[in-house]
Amino acid sequence: MRGKGTSYGAATIVNAMPSGFGGAIGVWLKTVAEVEITEDPAVEVVAADQEVDDLSLIVESFRAASGRFGISCGARITVRSEIPPARGMKSSSAASNAVVLATLDALGRECEAMEAVQMGVLASKKAGVTVTGAFDDACASLFGGVFLTDNTGMMVLRSWDAEELTALFLVPEERRYSGRVDAERLRSYARVSLIAFNEAIEGRVWQAMLINGLAMCRVLGFDAEPILEAVKEGAASAGLCGKGPAICAVTKPEYEGEIMDRWRSSGHPIIRTKIRGSSELGEKGRRGEEIDR
Repeated sequence: MRGKGTSYGAATIVNAMPSGFGGAIGVWLKTVAEVEITEDPAVEVVAADQEVDDLSLIVESFRAASGRFGISCGARITVRSEIPPARGMKSSSAASNAVVLATLDALGRECEAMEAVQMGVLASKKAGVTVTGAFDDACASLFGGVFLTDNTGMMVLRSWDAEELTALFLVPEERRYSGRVDAERLRSYARVSLIAFNEAIEGRVWQAMLINGLAMCRVLGFDAEPILEAVKEGAASAGLCGKGPAICAVTKPEYEGEIMDRWRSSGHPIIRTKIRGSSELGEKGRRGEEIDR
């Protein structure tokens, strides 16, 4: 029995680590998982572009989905991703979602899309790749659009479709894992984080992204200059992706060139994609279908 699942990356609006309240917006960077059920009870993972932490996450995601239906089995799991790992671009959420969906497909089982997200969040916590469970990231990864959530209670507080603007990512080579971030120091910035979250709840997501980005750069020790440069060159907003080090700028197409020119001086790779604006497209991802964009 074989199955396939697809999920996507996302950009941070508000980092949930300081306060437990977070927000994210989907982008068109794809992760595809394929699951083949085997008679051998072991789980084999073929994922050359995933880190060790993510391999543990992949196994836990498979176990969460198969265990949901009381099924004990092994599998051979292949994961392919366009999302650079450990840069804050939601590679773990996308991998977890995709593996859960592929497992359900392989087993011929169905569940509500939000339940699939919750399985992945619990698997992420068990694998130790997230501080908060990253419920906001997981929702934006699967459904697209904007999601503002209470990560502690796994509740969606607001969600809506977003304009499909250009999303530019400045991606340093440094890798940073959520499980290795100083959570206590982050919590000391809870008040600033809640100010940003309140902006987002009121619909001012770009202001929220900017406030969060500048604050998180300060607390996590990153240079905020690329954020300021992007906004200066016309970006609607820019901010730090998760715990970093990647920076995302959201912009109309006419400002792409100026922003990229500014960023090229850093010497870091730049990834250009689009905001994945419509949550309706999440239905295709739920069924494990690839979406060409």
